[in-house]
Amino acid sequence: MRAPEAIWGTATKRRRPAPRGSTAANCRRHLSDLGLLTAGARRGRKAGRAVADPAHLLEAYVVEAHRAQPALRMSVSALWRDPLEGAIRAGQTWEDAGTAWAATGLVAAAAVAPLVTTVGTAEVYVDADSAAELENLARAVDLRPIEGGRLVLAPFPTRPAKQLTTIENGLRVVPWPRLVADLRRSGVRGEDAAEHVREKMQRD
Repeated sequence: MRAPEAIWGTATKRRRPAPRGSTAANCRRHLSDLGLLTAGARRGRKAGRAVADPAHLLEAYVVEAHRAQPALRMSVSALWRDPLEGAIRAGQTWEDAGTAWAATGLVAAAAVAPLVTTVGTAEVYVDADSAAELENLARAVDLRPIEGGRLVLAPFPTRPAKQLTTIENGLRVVPWPRLVADLRRSGVRGEDAAEHVREKMQRD
């Protein structure tokens, strides 16, 4: 299955360049097979493809993203008064050590398109492949695994999710379609935040 971020980037060419070579061709073929791209002609100068329906494309992306969601997750003992500032500080420590990371969920939405007034739990993807590596990264910022902790760590679900991060209001965040997909797993508040992010990013 193609990485959701690569599929989205190939179709929209927003903010980041599309994948190159055979990867881009495979993504375009996959999107065309799903009826998500249209072309003015089969060949020639008018054969360029365009997104048939951006909303339909995003829905297809969300389905793909949920399929690629990592099962490994770890709650850790963050006692931050401000999860946004706490995530920024922890992320800077990881970044200084050469570890890739990016926030997602409600804490990322608070940086990208503020809507919710309080953020209870911060979700962060980190460059890790095992529970032991997640725990080591938690201890690197003076935290430890604990059930119901206010910080949830998980491995990056795909390589593009790690490569296509951006900085929003000081916080490193996942690509916005991935953020929308992750928010939709977070209950009613997440659904509302996802719609707010979508509207802002497609308007900008």
